[in-house]
Amino acid sequence: MAEFIYRAKDLNGKEYSGDVQSADIRTAVGILRKRGLVVITVKPKFKSAAPFLEAFLNRVSFSELVVTTRQLATMVGSGLVLSEAIDILEEQQTNKTFKKALGEISSDVKGGLTLAQALSRHPKIFPRLYVNLVRSGETSGKLDEVLLRMATGLEKEREFQARVRGAMIYPAVVLTMMGVVIIIMMVFVIPKLVTLYDQSTLELPWPTKILIASSNLFINFWWAFIILVVAAIFGLKRWNKTPEGHLFLSNLILKLPIVGKIVSNVTLTNFNRTFGLLTSAGIPLLDSISIVEDMTENAAFKKVLKEAHGGVEKGLPLSSLLTSTIFPRIVGQMVKVGEETGKIDEIFLKLADYFESESDHLIKNLTVAIEPIILIILGIGVGFLVISIILPIYQLTTSF
Repeated sequence: MAEFIYRAKDLNGKEYSGDVQSADIRTAVGILRKRGLVVITVKPKFKSAAPFLEAFLNRVSFSELVVTTRQLATMVGSGLVLSEAIDILEEQQTNKTFKKALGEISSDVKGGLTLAQALSRHPKIFPRLYVNLVRSGETSGKLDEVLLRMATGLEKEREFQARVRGAMIYPAVVLTMMGVVIIIMMVFVIPKLVTLYDQSTLELPWPTKILIASSNLFINFWWAFIILVVAAIFGLKRWNKTPEGHLFLSNLILKLPIVGKIVSNVTLTNFNRTFGLLTSAGIPLLDSISIVEDMTENAAFKKVLKEAHGGVEKGLPLSSLLTSTIFPRIVGQMVKVGEETGKIDEIFLKLADYFESESDHLIKNLTVAIEPIILIILGIGVGFLVISIILPIYQLTTSF
């Protein structure tokens, strides 16, 4: 299949441009005519010399999806025709990939497809959750309400992700700078001191010997360190792709002090918010569990959700299936209340707010706790360097 760039007009004289895939130009013209367009020009699209770089630069970010959803919800809620709303979004979009997708979605909707069907043709931009929520809104005739609810949920998720990333910046910067300082010391500082020590006949203290040996090892076998690090990362990634490895690493992360609790609460926040959006949109419980299972990255949570899906199929209540050690007791109890009162969607959204608040507190505590830990590590490292470097110099000066 080749790609062609086209310019065309509809019967009202409105001009369109974009890309179309087909075997040849004649087939491309036929595709455009089926969309109700009058073709002006069609020519082959020349491939970029750096397709991977272009794809990276023009990828659709989560923030762009959130903003577009809010704009679409506002326009549809104001009574604007869906196809016109999508056309407006396409015109103001600067991201080439997103602009192209919106143009194709507009053409598909005008051609008779539902919005959910048109969105499902672009799975890299619109995830399964997004498509299913839109489908439920179209089925119930409440697309504007579903879009507004979804936009609010996505905005909350974006803000939550930003807070989590922001809290991780400080420790990441400090640890990176520590690594840079260690490399500079090993490569440039220690070798110059070694030449000074070699001129004396004094027995070097063991901290200095350790430092010199580490420096020599790093300078002479730096390539071996790089190979080991790359091999370890590659091996972990390969193992993580296997079901056994992914499950083991997921459980290991959840058992880590502080970090495991944060990962668990972040996962629970996303789980409950997604479940709340799905159930409030009227999507059946089994479908909701399946969608949430697909979206959950942690294999330990995936395993429990898969078992819950099987249990619900057999007629068991969901609350009785969320009682494993991974799900806190409050989840099963609150879901049981939701099942009894018929307000399970509200319960899930309240649980999402609860675990989001817990995550915020844990992240703040981690930031506070990590500062003294880093200071202690820095103090030990600096103390070792001072002893290793100053002690031989002191011995040299006192020997005269």
